Amino acid sequence: MIKNLHIKNYAIINELNIDFKSGLTVITGETGSGKSILLESLAVSLGAKVNKEMVKSKEKRAVINVSFSDRDISRIISNQGRSKSYQNDEPISLNELKKENNTLIDFHGQHDQQLILNNKSHIDYLDQYCQHQKDVDKLISIHNEIIELRNTLDSLKIESKDKNDRLSLLEFQANEIDLVNPSSNEEQVIQQKYSKLSNVKKIKEILQNSKYSLYDCDPSIEQQIIQIQKKLIGIIDYDTNVSKISELLKEVMIQLDEANSELVLQIEDLDFDNEEMIIIADRINAFDILKRKYGGTIESVLDYRKKIQSEILSLKTFDKSENILKSNIKTKEDAYSKIAIKIHKNRKVKSKELSMSIEKKMSDLNMPNSKFDIKIDLLENKDGFVKINNKFYKEHNKGIDNVQFFLSTNSGEPVKPLSFIASGGEISRIMLSIKTVFQDLDPVETLVFDEIDTGISGVAAKKVSNHLLELSKSKQVICITHLSQIVNQANNHLHVSKYSEGGNTFVNVKYLNKNERSKIIYSLFHGEQVAVT
Repeated sequence: MIKNLHIKNYAIINELNIDFKSGLTVITGETGSGKSILLESLAVSLGAKVNKEMVKSKEKRAVINVSFSDRDISRIISNQGRSKSYQNDEPISLNELKKENNTLIDFHGQHDQQLILNNKSHIDYLDQYCQHQKDVDKLISIHNEIIELRNTLDSLKIESKDKNDRLSLLEFQANEIDLVNPSSNEEQVIQQKYSKLSNVKKIKEILQNSKYSLYDCDPSIEQQIIQIQKKLIGIIDYDTNVSKISELLKEVMIQLDEANSELVLQIEDLDFDNEEMIIIADRINAFDILKRKYGGTIESVLDYRKKIQSEILSLKTFDKSENILKSNIKTKEDAYSKIAIKIHKNRKVKSKELSMSIEKKMSDLNMPNSKFDIKIDLLENKDGFVKINNKFYKEHNKGIDNVQFFLSTNSGEPVKPLSFIASGGEISRIMLSIKTVFQDLDPVETLVFDEIDTGISGVAAKKVSNHLLELSKSKQVICITHLSQIVNQANNHLHVSKYSEGGNTFVNVKYLNKNERSKIIYSLFHGEQVAVT
């Protein structure tokens, strides 16, 4: 249960610290005083979506801290829209926060009333009562697998002509690439060779000029170095350090000899081969054609060739793949059918129990002549795979059942879809009936009701107050209300008021004593504003 709620700089709240108690706690206050902000802050602390605009004006961040019996949870919201969450002072992701604490508080407000009016949600209410959610989750998983397998099968089921056309195209493309047979590093090599052959004349001229300068001209570089060497030897007796230069020049002469030999070899080997030039040019052109068709680079051409091979293999083994997929689908369908039929039978039995229980609770809530019916319909489908009594039925991700709540609030009137006939006050009481029926199944320790008294008054209000009190014997119940009947039954009474001071708005929350509570009950009954300080 909730022990304490601390709010700072959230919405119009400057700072509040509230110790919550067990039993039934009502929250009262004028419209706009900040009652709903208290409940909203509880939801935000457990991971509900929050807007940066909810950070109090001129403040950098808002802080909400909630203490439960076994844990502390904090949420910090910056005015930039970012938020951080902590559990027992340790950082926790928003997803983990929601996952770990989704059974701490059950909020009932306008969203729940919209949910009960949505036919698609009725199956979830019934399944919660049936307590077979593990089977439903397994059914959802298998159904998703069946859809995926069917989609794969559909992609394989290309009509014979289209398949053959595709296979012919792929084989043509594969053959076109294989005829060129490119390798990943070949393009660079032949480009370099082509560049060399295209510039043979220029290369040969420079090589020959270099050889001429080194050895053949007069004086050649070789002769000049020899003369320098002789002169250096002549002065070694005067400066022994010159011998180092002489030795270096000897090494230069050795390098010159090697360079000359290499020049001679390359000049002799450098011949223009027109036939080779044509062959290389043709191969470069073949590479360019492949690149234009299959991706822009030789690497992409080679990658595409691998994909072609895989698809060719898939098309050639189509029949085998199709049979394997059909077998897998059949296995999944059999598993789905077994679970779906089991769930169907359980829903049929439990729906009657739930209807009777809700009718009883509705009677307790001053709806004595109401009839609540849960209809479970099956839709026959000759193409379905779930078979019951030699008939096939259409399936969905949660089974074969179409669940809808029906209601009659007047004796003698036939039941009609809930969304067609229920008023606001009736919806509030139906939801309260469901909460009461589910209380022993629900692990939630705290129930929070926002405006549960919508559309009710008089005897109905008294009945609702008794129901809330009954709920509070096993749960902590927190309820925003405008009804004096509910306030009068509460174990605890929190009153919210708003006041202005120095140009700023402040919210005050306090527990009322017996005398103060009487004033509030009087104001609720007579519609007069009463100040409680």
